Amino acid sequence: MNADTEISLDALHEAVIARIAAAFPHLQTVADYPDDRQRISAPAALIELTEMTAVPDDDPGTGQLALELQFELRYIVGFRGPSQGRLIRSNAAALAHFIQHNQWGLPIEGARVMVCEPDAFSPELDQYHVWRIEWAQVVHIGANEWIDDGETPTEVWVGISPLIGPRHEAYYTRQDGGQYEEGA
Repeated sequence: MNADTEISLDALHEAVIARIAAAFPHLQTVADYPDDRQRISAPAALIELTEMTAVPDDDPGTGQLALELQFELRYIVGFRGPSQGRLIRSNAAALAHFIQHNQWGLPIEGARVMVCEPDAFSPELDQYHVWRIEWAQVVHIGANEWIDDGETPTEVWVGISPLIGPRHEAYYTRQDGGQYEEGA
């Protein structure tokens, strides 16, 4: 597992949009937080981060903040066309399947889909068929205190107290059983 689990919310949003757009090329709009929901090109997937909850039980012990992010995606199609009711259900299920366990190419927990249902509570989208997919995933915010950019040791020397420190290097042994030799 990658020890560097730091992400930015901007990078996560961009990754979600890019992956959904690539996997579902029939979508005319894949966006987050659109300014005018009444004038979108459908079919569309509109994504929002709706909640961030601290998860102390998932504290990685790295000085980072573990947050469970809850996202909502509204999958939107127009009313016109044959079998739109069946089509939206089929496509919403395909989107939910795609989201499930997805990490968006980032070092985060896989997504857990929680809801996939019709959305009748977005009045600005009344002229469309709308389904809502809700998912959550845990991320780590902030830098990992334990990431070291230093040099990795190539030899390990062992000393036994009280004969430790630079004055007692002659008493140290290498991990591979070799003996320290003066001037070596």
